[in-house]
Amino acid sequence: MSIYGEEFDQLAAEWRTLENAHDREHPDRGDCGGVGGCTAMLLAVDLQHRMMDALWEWRTREPAGRRR
Repeated sequence: MSIYGEEFDQLAAEWRTLENAHDREHPDRGDCGGVGGCTAMLLAVDLQHRMMDALWEWRTREPAGRRR
């Protein structure tokens, strides 16, 4: 597990799997239709947003040793 937490690790693993599957289906990303025309691309962008949210929560969370 990384220092970023289980939620981020799970999202990152999902994103990697989805991106790799997408690249096998559409090796040239210019041919896939992008977020508006490719379900896999839309899902990948959603996962990216969720990863950023999880990182934001991690960054703004007070370290366990400093809580009062």
